[in-house]
Amino acid sequence: MSHPPLHLTARDFDAYAAEKATSKAYSRPRLEVKQRALAWARGVVARLAELGISVDVHGSDEHPSIRNKHRADCQWVFFWRDQAARDELDRLLDRGRSMSEAIDDPSPFTRHAFLALRLSEGDVEVCFAVHPDAKVDVDNLRARLAAAEATTGEHASPLASELTSALHALPEQFSFGAGGADRVACSAATPDAIAEMLRRAADGQVPLWIGWSVARETAIEHADILDEQLEDAIVALAPIYRLVAWSRENDHIALDRKLEGIEQERARAHAELEAENERWRSEQAKARERSMEQARARGDERVEASLPARRPTLATLFKSASGPGGGRSEARPGPKHAGEGGAPARRAQHADAEQHAKADAPQRPPAEPAQRAQRAPAVEPDAAAKAAAEPAKGGVIEKGSRVRVRRGPFGDKVGVVSELDGRGGARVLLGLLSTRLELDDLELVIDGKERPALSTSHRKPLAPTPRKAR
Repeated sequence: MSHPPLHLTARDFDAYAAEKATSKAYSRPRLEVKQRALAWARGVVARLAELGISVDVHGSDEHPSIRNKHRADCQWVFFWRDQAARDELDRLLDRGRSMSEAIDDPSPFTRHAFLALRLSEGDVEVCFAVHPDAKVDVDNLRARLAAAEATTGEHASPLASELTSALHALPEQFSFGAGGADRVACSAATPDAIAEMLRRAADGQVPLWIGWSVARETAIEHADILDEQLEDAIVALAPIYRLVAWSRENDHIALDRKLEGIEQERARAHAELEAENERWRSEQAKARERSMEQARARGDERVEASLPARRPTLATLFKSASGPGGGRSEARPGPKHAGEGGAPARRAQHADAEQHAKADAPQRPPAEPAQRAQRAPAVEPDAAAKAAAEPAKGGVIEKGSRVRVRRGPFGDKVGVVSELDGRGGARVLLGLLSTRLELDDLELVIDGKERPALSTSHRKPLAPTPRKAR
């Protein structure tokens, strides 16, 4: 053989004694056995691949762990489905499995049919096993056996006959049973016997076992040829594995459609989740944009508040005056053609021209109030001309100010302001008379400059002369 030999010895069997099963001190010899068994398994994988059976190889833990219930009392080497096939079935098997069941038995080896090599303190065996928890494979086997019950007549079902023929073709040392008890020779297998063993396995929660067991003494005595014998025995069990283990080519429970439904459901759930995530991302982006706009607005407000107030300029002061109503730059619709509209059109043109002429004519100043018009003739021509010729003197007229009347019956009279009415007029005392006059008719009388104060003629006294020290 091209692969390293298994070559079991008494020391290998003793590593799995009951008193050593819970101790990690013996993990080293168990690890050596595991490494040799995995190296031997490579030859088995190659021979199964020649038969068209693709399997992965896994070894059980050589130290106490949760997967072996903290007892390393045997060493398993599993030959089972590849990773892609296991993942496909695990999605279906995990749907009905509770969290407590997963914690109680985290090992995945009970959920798939497998070929295996098992080494314990008392024997070494090769087998095909399927646990009741491997629901897909068990249901597939039951569907094959149920076809025999539905068949009437002398001829058995082809599916059941195919399985019993494969069992009868095994060497006479091979047997089958539920767990490790009540095993029956494979040469005596019938569909009813297989169904009964399957029922016992389900009741006892133990795997349906088909294989060959070699006692410790026999294995040690024939260690030179045992490696090849064990390899041949696993290859002999390959047809049983092919007939019982579910695959797309060996589907008697229409699981293919269920898997397609599961894939479609997963794809739909994934699409809904992606749509929900995309909607959430869009909402978050809009919220961030709104937050940024609000932050920019607050920043602009703070900047404007920190800047000094803008002073009006000539450009901004008269900006409103140059609006639509401030000038005559607005275009006017042109008159219609002379041939259109007849006399009404010409009358409209004349009216429009007259309106434009009135608008272009210089505006006269508004007439003075009637009261001023009545007072104006009473003013003497010379006084009016003199008042018009003299420029108004500036100043602020207040209560108590001396004012001169510029026009009217009291022109050139000087009086004193006794009261301001706040409406542009003032009550002025003109000697014994008191009358109300407009502020425009008054001018402030500014007295002459005050005479400068005369400086004193007294001389300032001279400072005393300090005495000389003796």
